[in-house]
Amino acid sequence: GSGPGAPMANLINANRLVRKAQEKIAGISSEFPLPPMAKETFPSWYREHSKVERAGEAGDVVLFATCYGDYNAPNVPIAAVKVLEHNGYRVLLPGVMPGEGSYGSPTCCGMPNLDGGDIDAFVKKVEHNVALLYPQVRAGLRIVVPSPTCGYTMKTEWPEAVKSAEALAVAGATMDLMEFLVDLGRKKQLDLEFKNSLGTVAYHVACHLKAQKIGFPGQRVLSKVKDTDVRLVEQCSAVDGTWGMKAAHYATGKKYAQKLARGVNDVEPDLVVTDCTLSALRIDHEAREEGRTPVRVVHPIEAVAEAYGLLEAEGTRGIV
Repeated sequence: GSGPGAPMANLINANRLVRKAQEKIAGISSEFPLPPMAKETFPSWYREHSKVERAGEAGDVVLFATCYGDYNAPNVPIAAVKVLEHNGYRVLLPGVMPGEGSYGSPTCCGMPNLDGGDIDAFVKKVEHNVALLYPQVRAGLRIVVPSPTCGYTMKTEWPEAVKSAEALAVAGATMDLMEFLVDLGRKKQLDLEFKNSLGTVAYHVACHLKAQKIGFPGQRVLSKVKDTDVRLVEQCSAVDGTWGMKAAHYATGKKYAQKLARGVNDVEPDLVVTDCTLSALRIDHEAREEGRTPVRVVHPIEAVAEAYGLLEAEGTRGIV
């Protein structure tokens, strides 16, 4: 798993024979690029993190980092914390009330269970998460989610699965992370003093972002960065939750992913941005398969943090 065992887990996941065995047992294609496990998890980083002075001046916000953010790509929620704090927000994790200790930890949003038809497991996860998040929502806090798939699930599927006032309230308080920044911009509360330009950006439009009918908030924020040209690439990565990872669908998904990779390449970008971290793996994988030098792929919140100059001290890794 993540943490000290991450290098060994990553080595095992990279082994072709192991991947073939996994394909037979779990149905996950041995060709699909698995996300690496992080050496340091996001919750571990968060516990050691020292808040900036202005954090809390604008209020509190809850960050639902998602399983992927917690254990595979902690650089995404880390960038989120830095950007939100830079704009005056204190970032709380689910199950934490301002001034009080934790009363539990979140679990997966449940999309993989829903995708696989295990409705009972999905409902249990929704109930667990709603119990954690509702007290925060009742206190007037909003929940921000960096993953469009998880955000869509929380907004749309949670209140359908658990028909309670609490689930409905949590769904109503949930926002895509970049949607939250656009909302701040609308209220003239988003800092637009960016230090760094990003050049030509190919912005992949994730399908679960489209499904939320909120436009392309990441593009709207990044277009405010000086000397930055954001170009949309509206091609499906064919990940669709876990569908594209399955061996049975891999060949079909690859055809779509190749169209996406070509669309990105046509932009000749300095940077590739996608809200979907699994799509990022797919974009990078297809570029390598076609013998091209992959361009760095990051989440839009990482690009914003980079434009602010918030990541310079630690360097930037991207999400692939």
